[in-house]
Amino acid sequence: MKQTFSMKTGLVAVIAASMVFTSCRRDEPEPDPNPVVPVYTSGQGFFIINEGGFNAGNASMSYYYTAGANAGTVVNDVFQSANNVPLGDVANSVSGINGRMYVVVNNSNRISVINPANMVVTHTISGLQSPRYIQQLTVTKAYVTEMGANRISIVNLNNNTISGTIAMPFSTEAIAMTNGKVYVGSQNSDKLYVIDPNTDALVDSITTAYGVNSMQVDNNGKLWALSYGLWSIPAAGGLHKINTANDSVETAMSFTTSDFPTHLCKNPAGDSLFFLNFSVYRMSVNDASLPSAPFISGTGHAFYTIGLMPNTSNFFVGDAVDYVQRGVLFRYNGAGTQTDADTVGVIPNNFLAY
Repeated sequence: MKQTFSMKTGLVAVIAASMVFTSCRRDEPEPDPNPVVPVYTSGQGFFIINEGGFNAGNASMSYYYTAGANAGTVVNDVFQSANNVPLGDVANSVSGINGRMYVVVNNSNRISVINPANMVVTHTISGLQSPRYIQQLTVTKAYVTEMGANRISIVNLNNNTISGTIAMPFSTEAIAMTNGKVYVGSQNSDKLYVIDPNTDALVDSITTAYGVNSMQVDNNGKLWALSYGLWSIPAAGGLHKINTANDSVETAMSFTTSDFPTHLCKNPAGDSLFFLNFSVYRMSVNDASLPSAPFISGTGHAFYTIGLMPNTSNFFVGDAVDYVQRGVLFRYNGAGTQTDADTVGVIPNNFLAY
């Protein structure tokens, strides 16, 4: 594994370099007494959301450099280093909205709004019940799904407060917006719900499989919804291709009750899909059935998340190991060959390129 370095060491180096530079330019105006230290530069890598253990309060964030002098290096605990407090309890997801990172911290019932350049929290959205995902609709509006309530919360992005709610039949989970409509899944329903974002009204539902947990839009504009099923019935999960022009299911593929498919992703071209089902699976968007063999075997691992790098064929898989110790981030090339591995936080769960 490549060696990681601490946030403190990197920050001291940046500040020291800045002091040397400014001390040689005495003809420059007085600097801002409270500058934003550009610890991270856009286009240099991506953030890793580490979920942490339930009720352990040890969620964290890491940063992986893909470019520049530090390429291939991981910095751990970047949130706590910047804010002097832990991220919270169970960090579930992250979204980039209006130049900020919105980190959904499920068991802390909040969303932390973060400046990605220096990792400092600028706002906190509270009043949520086990939030799961946030989906931006416009520059000023977003929806938040919640596991602890049968609703969707509406967020005013101007001031990062809850401006209203949408009543739903069940708790809400995965969310995606395409073709002017919002699609929302639920852990406790076999429906994919359709919402009009202009009126905030529930207007339709599509029968899929229980527990839609992730969605992607392919290069043909089709919406793919991945479901893990419901063990208490039991009901098997599925993968459904949906025509959003008329909200009909064009293709339905079923798993078994012993499967647990999650984390649907697509390649940059949008013509291939990846997902986890203990192992990593890959398929074409033109396939009519699920792949019969894994692309990368998960034997000996606890694969928990997958993320594809923008504009390349490389991708990452997060290994939760034993769900207690720090996890491992594996890097693979387009052929599925492992090229790198680094230690990150406890239960790596989500990624955001920056």
